Amino acid sequence: MSYSDSLDLAISNVKQQTTLMQRCLQHGRLMDALKHSSALLTELRNPHLLPKQYYELYILVFDALSALSAYLVDSGNVSGDNNGSDASASASAAAAATHLADLYELVQYAGNVVPRLYLMITVGTSYLRVPGAPREEILKDMLEMCRGVQNPMRGLFLRYYLSQRTKQLLVEGDTPEALEFNCQFLIANFIEMNKMWVRLQHQGPLREREQRAKERRELQILVGAQIVRLSQLVDNNVEIYAAEILPVVLAQVVQCRDVLCQEYLYDVVCQVFPDEFHLRTLDTLLQTTLQLNAQTSVARIVLTLVDRLNGYVQRLRDNDSDAHIPATVFDTFWEHLTKLNEERPDLGLMEITGIVRGLMTLSLTWYPDNLQNIDKLLGLAAQKCNDEGGAERDPESVPRLVELLAAPDASEGEVDARNDAQQISHNLASATYYYGVITQCPSFIELLVLLDAGAQVKVVARIIECFVSVQAEKPATLQIESKDQLERLLRVVEPLVKSGAKQDTVTGQLAQEQLAKFCHLIAACLPASREYSTVEKRMEALLMLKNVYHRGGRGIRHTYPAIITCMWREIRRCAVYEVRIRGKRDYYRNLNKQTFKYVARCISDLFNVCCGASSDGSSSAAATDLVYKLNLASAALADELSLEEIAYNFFSEAFAVFEDSLSDARSQWQALVSMAQTLQKTRSLHVENYYSNLAVRTTLHGSKLLRKQDQCRAVYACSHLWWATEIAAIGEEEGRTETFFREGKRVLECLQRSLRAADSLMDNVESCELMVEILNVCLYYFIHGEEQTTHVGVGYINGLIELVKTNLRSLQMEQEQEQEQANANGNGATVAPRYVMALDGTYVQVPESNNASSAATQTKLKDISINEMVRVPVEHFQRTCTYIENQRDIDARFQTVVL
Repeated sequence: MSYSDSLDLAISNVKQQTTLMQRCLQHGRLMDALKHSSALLTELRNPHLLPKQYYELYILVFDALSALSAYLVDSGNVSGDNNGSDASASASAAAAATHLADLYELVQYAGNVVPRLYLMITVGTSYLRVPGAPREEILKDMLEMCRGVQNPMRGLFLRYYLSQRTKQLLVEGDTPEALEFNCQFLIANFIEMNKMWVRLQHQGPLREREQRAKERRELQILVGAQIVRLSQLVDNNVEIYAAEILPVVLAQVVQCRDVLCQEYLYDVVCQVFPDEFHLRTLDTLLQTTLQLNAQTSVARIVLTLVDRLNGYVQRLRDNDSDAHIPATVFDTFWEHLTKLNEERPDLGLMEITGIVRGLMTLSLTWYPDNLQNIDKLLGLAAQKCNDEGGAERDPESVPRLVELLAAPDASEGEVDARNDAQQISHNLASATYYYGVITQCPSFIELLVLLDAGAQVKVVARIIECFVSVQAEKPATLQIESKDQLERLLRVVEPLVKSGAKQDTVTGQLAQEQLAKFCHLIAACLPASREYSTVEKRMEALLMLKNVYHRGGRGIRHTYPAIITCMWREIRRCAVYEVRIRGKRDYYRNLNKQTFKYVARCISDLFNVCCGASSDGSSSAAATDLVYKLNLASAALADELSLEEIAYNFFSEAFAVFEDSLSDARSQWQALVSMAQTLQKTRSLHVENYYSNLAVRTTLHGSKLLRKQDQCRAVYACSHLWWATEIAAIGEEEGRTETFFREGKRVLECLQRSLRAADSLMDNVESCELMVEILNVCLYYFIHGEEQTTHVGVGYINGLIELVKTNLRSLQMEQEQEQEQANANGNGATVAPRYVMALDGTYVQVPESNNASSAATQTKLKDISINEMVRVPVEHFQRTCTYIENQRDIDARFQTVVL
């Protein structure tokens, strides 16, 4: 009888023959049932079925033969369930044994080998249930007879059927002999199945090789099931596993020379046998990988084993068990990796780094305090990278190398799923790891410098971010205990310094940001260290940091301000010590003076490097503005500490920058306003005419600005330099403090000079607006001082008001003329927008409602009508007049002001 032409017909035939077989069994016609069984088994001879189709058919056949096996068992009552006497039971068992023995011989005469062997196994396994049956002979016979099928697909499923049927029927007993026989039986079946599975790749034409590989993956579970059976059989007997099972399995792995087989069987061995078995045979498992096919992924095999052993330790810790950690586990892996690198020079950087990554995880899991293991692994990765010409030769390996340096544990991708407490704990562990590796593993730097700039920045930025987050949560976590540790930390950021010099790239900008964070991080860590518990030592550390950052070229524009800020912090600490420790006041004062010299040096370096000729003019201008403001801030700090000479020097440097490097008119005006604001708050410069000299110099520069409107505003702003106001933070109070620096004549001179500048403007609208601004300043002095001291009296204010009125009348004449023209053109009914005048003379439209956009739109002068321009000083003057009227109820002097 032949097989069907299609799967559907085969399934239909199997179901039909199964039904006929069951009917025959119900009527006790065993021979007819065997005939129908042989007929349905014929469908398994079809050589055209795909693995999935064959498996579907096999399941139907298995169920049908299970019914036949159940009948054979029940008909012979071989289960031992007999209510008669012992003699009767023995006789029944003997008769059943004889019957099944004869039947076992009979089915072997079936016409086709596939039906014959399936029936033989079915009857033979039923025979094994009879007490006293010759188990070993029957098992050996069935195993040997299966050799009759050499077709890979049919033979694989036949032996899988043998394995399933004999699952509970091997030789009984716990004796070594029984265990050895059972193991040999399963091993022999596994060997043959594996050979057939490997031979499947050679079926069909070469163009279908990929399809064959896919089919083999679908069938691999049949082979793996045999190893699972072996693991269940040996239980915890590691001796027989090491002596009988593992050598045979590994021999098959090596001999087959098949990549799919080698990778799969290694994976199965690692997964199904206990962890203790792997620890006992670790050296054997690893040494065998040296004999595998060159295309087999050794990294995948080793990482599978590593993951299993890591899980073993983690499970013990989770169960609060005493984890016995062998001291040689890492050494065994390390020896294997070293030998693998020597004997397999064909293994690329990707393969080696993959194994290194896994062993780093293993070392951190098994020996978290032993960072020398990490140093070895990183050193090997660096050596391999060098041997292959650097990471540039193999760009695909760069992410792996970054992982080696920047990912201390295998759960990095799960960080986002953690709660806050877990996140903090994770960051703390990561920071501790990073700090230990950086300060104790020289190979870390060796590997880091082999990466490209972008990868280096990525690694170091991640480390710095981790340090910063931990420092914010637990400030005392990171402690720099020695100069050597600090030098190692500084070596790590050197790649960032080089990348930071490329300011026009995203990498450069990220590098600069991280370097600034790093500076503040170091400064925050230093006070908690015994080595850097003094101001001198901390300043020494900051100078070391400065020397490293100096290599960043123009990048110091973004990094030096952080260093200067940290130096300011040390200056303030030193000032506190000066007050508290009486016996060392001179010492700390001199130390502060020296620190200010360091600050001056940093600012000077910034100017020399960043404020010279540059292709990027805006960058140079921004750096110049930064240098100017740093000088002003340093001067303010020195004045606060009553270091008048140092403050004067910083102000002088600021003026030098202003005179030599600030050429833009707008920048000059803003710089003078900043100077006036800073200078007006100083209190220690009133010796040796320091303050007067600086105030005169500021006013003089203001009067020399290019644009008249800038001159006007700068000079009336400088008038405040001659009229000090209270600073509550230092205990000053108006009316009680008698040491205010005030010279009313100079105030009036500044106001008069600014008025002359305003009056000389050709633009009548802007001139009138400036006069209103000067009027407001005059009212300020009129309120906050007497006429005898400020020299700004009612007469001067009335004269200024009259001058404003006169100018406004002339402007309103222009406004009326334009309105008449607008009416004549028919567009006089439109509502004109409202404008105000900005400090640079431009007009800014005021939003019409509170819901309008807060970003005012500046409009060019030519787009605004005279009518709208005139409204600016008019409305401003009206607000001022309203203020004066309101003040009359408070201050009687305002009664004499004529509006």
